[in-house]
Amino acid sequence: MDRKLLLTLLAFVSLIGALYLLFRILAPFLPAMAWATVVAIVTFPLYRRLRTALAGRDTLASTVMTVLVFLTIVVPTLALAGLLLQELVQAEEVLRTAAAEGRFARLEALLSHPTLHAWLDRITGLAASSGIDLKARALVAARDVVTFLLGALTAAVANIFAFLFQLVLVILVLFFAYRDGLSLERTFWSGLRVDEPMRAMLRDTVGGVVSSVVIGVVVTAAVQGLLGGIGFWFVGLPSPVLFGALMAVSAFIPVVGAALVWVPAAAYLALTGETASAVGLTAWGVLAVGGADNVLRPILISGGTGLPLPLMMLGALGGLLAFGFFGLVLGPLAIALFLVLFERYRAWAQPGGALPVQTAAGAVAPPPSEAAP
Repeated sequence: MDRKLLLTLLAFVSLIGALYLLFRILAPFLPAMAWATVVAIVTFPLYRRLRTALAGRDTLASTVMTVLVFLTIVVPTLALAGLLLQELVQAEEVLRTAAAEGRFARLEALLSHPTLHAWLDRITGLAASSGIDLKARALVAARDVVTFLLGALTAAVANIFAFLFQLVLVILVLFFAYRDGLSLERTFWSGLRVDEPMRAMLRDTVGGVVSSVVIGVVVTAAVQGLLGGIGFWFVGLPSPVLFGALMAVSAFIPVVGAALVWVPAAAYLALTGETASAVGLTAWGVLAVGGADNVLRPILISGGTGLPLPLMMLGALGGLLAFGFFGLVLGPLAIALFLVLFERYRAWAQPGGALPVQTAAGAVAPPPSEAAP
């Protein structure tokens, strides 16, 4: 084998090994680094203004900006986490008491409802004719559900402390992202042979998509959780903070969204005879909670990127399934970057094709020769 080729292969293998070791070392901190990068991209225009007001003092501007983010994002998150922790402890105590006594008063009252009771008698009779003891199996299933919920609540309490640890890492990484972000960006682009128009297009696409998705998806989910919690509190349902947090999480699920939480609650109110509360919660869920998803989210996402909303939502759904919550940002970003690169290639591949034209919204327009009259 040629000596030069051998050395090249050894250098390539060494580089791959070093990158793998670097990934393994940084893997525990990658979620915090990723979310800190997202927050830095969204808030960097404000940091630029603050840095200019402070006469270009990077360290001072980064410190002030990090403190502002801490006060506006982290402090309310910590307060919500404390309330959620209290709700989880109370729910765990209720489940432990119910499991110890072997009774669920509200469930028994619900099952004794005239409408449900008639259907349950029919189902029990059919099961008995087949030799199935439906009540015994239901009791075993209920105990298994209680055991699962107790374990889930305990894990949730433990995950809160892990979440707080990750939150501290986000703040630390965020400071360095503000202070050294521009130099790191210059270093990154210096290693790629990309011309300035393409560089500006990619930079604007990343910033526009990330900001729009964060504002459109995350903020909308938070608004839905807040409105849902208010609805639960108004009709007198227990644990409004806990169920509001569940609605904020379920808002990321396509099609059903927050309705996965408030629809069963409204059905429970109707079956227990609280018809007015059930109607009120249903109206609130459809108009307020659902309206935030159907009106606010499209306006925030599509308006900031200039890309079709169905394509952006498809990217968010695919990213969520592939990478978890961070995929909500990564999925639409990958689709937007692909469209930019494909448009660049298409313009280059055509004879006499011009470079793509960047619009004010950060989207990609066709070359002038192909633009609509």
